Amino acid sequence: MRFGNRRPFYGGEDVKQHCYGGYTTNLTLEEFLHEDNFFAFQLFGQPLPPDHGGPLRLVVPHLYAWKSSKWINGLEFLDREQSGFWERNGYHRRGDPWLEERYSGF
Repeated sequence: MRFGNRRPFYGGEDVKQHCYGGYTTNLTLEEFLHEDNFFAFQLFGQPLPPDHGGPLRLVVPHLYAWKSSKWINGLEFLDREQSGFWERNGYHRRGDPWLEERYSGF
């Protein structure tokens, strides 16, 4: 599934990904709608195995891997930024590998 230039109608600014196990991470709406992102649910024509994030994984190739959430069970569209599990535990809020945005620097 590609997002293209479609925008949700709610007017929010942030998307929180909820995952099995209680993990979360957030993306700005702009990052979430990036044209290279996709939801993965199959690998080589078979259901995506849990080791690779099955049953559903959001792949965000332009950011560090923790932004490509495994085991997604919900998306929450928010009107403001709300840090997820990884960001509350020291990871950078955006995670651009080309800018070396690994840690929040606290």
